[in-house]
Order: sequence, then structure tokens, then C-alpha cells
Amino acid sequence: MSEEKQVDVAIVGGGPAGMAAAIAARRAGSSVVVIDEYAAPGGQIWRRRFDEVGASAPKSLPPEARAQVAEFTASGAELLAGRSVWGTPEPGVLMLTGDGPSRVRARAIVLCTGAYDRPVAFPGWTLPGVMTAGGAQALAKGQGVLPGKRVLLAGAGPFLLPVAAQLASLGAEIVAVAEATRRREWVGVGPRMAAHPARLVDYAKYRTRVRKIVWGHVIVRASGEGRVRTATIAEAGPDWAPTGAEKTFEVDAVCTAYGFLPSVDLARALGCELAGDAVAHNEDMQTSVKGVFVAGEATGIGGADLALAEGELAGYTAAAHAASPGTAGVDGHAGPLAGATGRFGAAKADGARPNGVVPARPAVDLAPLRARRAKLANFAGILADLFDPRPGLRTLVDADTTLCRCEDVTAGAVDAAVAGGATTLSALKVVTRCGQGPCQGRVCERLVAARVPAPERFSAREPIRPIPLGLLMAEATDS
Repeated sequence: MSEEKQVDVAIVGGGPAGMAAAIAARRAGSSVVVIDEYAAPGGQIWRRRFDEVGASAPKSLPPEARAQVAEFTASGAELLAGRSVWGTPEPGVLMLTGDGPSRVRARAIVLCTGAYDRPVAFPGWTLPGVMTAGGAQALAKGQGVLPGKRVLLAGAGPFLLPVAAQLASLGAEIVAVAEATRRREWVGVGPRMAAHPARLVDYAKYRTRVRKIVWGHVIVRASGEGRVRTATIAEAGPDWAPTGAEKTFEVDAVCTAYGFLPSVDLARALGCELAGDAVAHNEDMQTSVKGVFVAGEATGIGGADLALAEGELAGYTAAAHAASPGTAGVDGHAGPLAGATGRFGAAKADGARPNGVVPARPAVDLAPLRARRAKLANFAGILADLFDPRPGLRTLVDADTTLCRCEDVTAGAVDAAVAGGATTLSALKVVTRCGQGPCQGRVCERLVAARVPAPERFSAREPIRPIPLGLLMAEATDS
């Protein structure tokens, strides 16, 4: 018989948002469990060395991260590490992989599921040695392993610089950092950035360590027999389509960083509405499903500081919901979040609730938290305006470029299927098998959707993560 754990607040994700939510909910008196795929709390941004998994304040992390991890460890929240949520068979119930309880039943759920590197396809992007900057950072942080000795980074935004600096500190030669935006675009947002001087100081520190920046260039191809040997970048127009002279570098690794995508698979399975790529929410981080809250990168990409603010806010409001009279768990879809959006849009008016129910009063005054979040979200909005991917990236592929890596489907095959009448993602999935592999479309979805008349998403389905067949059999037997 499967074991079920019952708790006031279940938090999915142990990064900055998840830890902040857990600490806040525990302060409010809730019993809390945190479910995280990693072996230790911290998420990708605060990933520790593999030999520090059991440390409450690992030395490899910056001081603010060590303090947060230590506070989380002392909070009394239970951590289910190395576990994934693979399904949600009924409101308030989360199915888990791994050893221990196979399901968690919660009165409130907080989604702190983070984000993942946005895939960008170009000739040679499937060669060994070509990876995302996030993947390279995970190797460097967790294992002290370099993706290669001669590395080219290509992308847009501030994430390029810390990864380049980290790889260089481990002995890599950074042959170039190809930044898609142009210098004059940075100047244009200068007045808005002036309200965030600490961020400018952080950028200046990285710039002193990373000097080989090639502005206004995008990656156009990677070449090599058996693995990447050369990488070519080209001048790009305002839409980031290659338009000018090319430069080729000898490399043994290429890392791309054209932004991130919110991880919303679980939110979709729970029935939460989306706002663009992110989970829709109101100003108290309530989603369209009563009893389900969201924080961090799942609401839109904004970084650790914003994730901490949102996590704390979501933790308090989730605890208040769990303490509401008559609350027995997540109560199902509550209708549209009128006026609510993802990170950068307007939120609902103070006090309004999508379900029409006024919850119990949170344990603290939320106004300062809301103000802090608003200021941090303003900075995130500046970065989004400057660095969000532009349509020219779609022109990097040719007919032979693979779009679906799991099923080895090329752009040419997708275009032929569309020309033959498969004009929706559901039809393309049947005709080409795009989206039917282990990644369930996380990598290819947007690459393929850009080539159909009306961009859409693959349908959400369980299991949310690949799981052993035996787990499904055991669940079927128990039920």
C-alpha cells in the first residue's frame, strides 16, 4: 500500500523561492514539506559542490545563500530531497518518485518549480560539446568540471558573464562571448537602470573579469567530426537575425544562453492558467486554482532576489489559506484570474481573490513584501525588455537542423508535414513524433511551434517526469 504524508503546505522546489516560502509558512505555524529533485536545497542558482550535500551552510555558496540555507534547515520544514512530482491524481495530492512516501496530501501547494535554459537550434547544436550555459554552470559548480578548455559563449543577457567568469576561474580559455544585443541598446535603458545601482555594480565586477565580448553577434553554426571543433558567429540585426560578416573560432565547447523558460508542467497539470510562458497569479501569488500558489522563476524570469521576495509572500499566503476554516485541501479551478498576469503585468487589486473567498489573515503585514517584490520586478522587467529572445533566432536553422532531439526530427521534416496539412502541434506530434520523447516537448515545443500557422503548446500530460514502469504499476495496484 502506498504511503501518504499529510501536511498543511507542500512546496515543490527547494531553490531560493521554495526555501523562502518554507521559512515563512513555518513562521506562520504551518506544517511544511519541501519536495526537490536535487540532493540538497539551493536550486540551480545556489547549487553546491557534490561533497557539500549534507552541509547546512556550504562554503562554496555566497554568504547570503549560506544564511538562507541555514535558516531553512533550522525552520523545521521537512525536505524530501531527490524526489520529483510526477502526477496529481486529485486536488491537493502530489505523486512522488523515489523512496519514502509516494504521495503528499496538502491543504495548500506552493509551486517554486524554477526555470530551464531556452533551447535555440542552429546547425551543429546537437554536437557533443555544445550545451547550454546553465548546463555548463551546473558542471562547474557541482563537480568542478569544465565543458572544455577553449569555450565560446553565445546568447544575450547578464547570465553570460557569471558563467564565463566561473569557467575562466577553473582554467578555461574564453575565446569570445557573443552578445546578441548591441551596446547602444544598453545605453537606451540606462535611465531605468539608474534606480538599481547595486545591479550596475555587480555587472561592472563581472566586466572586469570578462573582456572578450563581441557585441551584436549571434551563433550561426557549430562544426566538427564527432564533437564540436569550430564555432561561427555573425553580425546580427535588431531582430537578432544574422546579417553580416562571420567570425569562426577553434573551440572544444560552445555554451548558449538565450534566456530561460519558466517550468510550468506541474502548474498545467494542476489546471493553473498561464500568462504567456509563465504561471498567472495575483499580487499575493495565488494562481487561478484556489489553494495553489506560485513563486520564483515559474512566474517569469527575475533572479534570486525576486524569487526570495515572492517565496516569502507565497509562504505566508499559503499558510493563511491552510489555516482557513473548512479548508481541506486544494479546491480545484477557481475561474479566470481577471487582471492577473505573469511577472511584468498588472496584478489584481489588493484584497481581491479569484475564487471570491476571503482567506484567513496572513501572520504578517504583506504590504512591505508586496512593495519589495514590485521594485525587484521592475528590474526584471528592464532585463526582459532588453534581452527577451527576438524572432531572428528562428532563422538560424536550415532544413537539416534537428528540432526534436528525442525523436531526431529535422526542420525540413516539420515543414513538410505542415505543408501536408499537419498545421497544429497535435497533428505534428502524430505525423512526426515531435514531443513524444523523454523530454515531453520541453526542448522542441517552441522550436516546432514557431513553424506552425498558430503557435500553441503540446497538451499537458502525466507522468510529468519520466518514471519507472514499476511505479505506475504499483500505483494502479494500490488504487
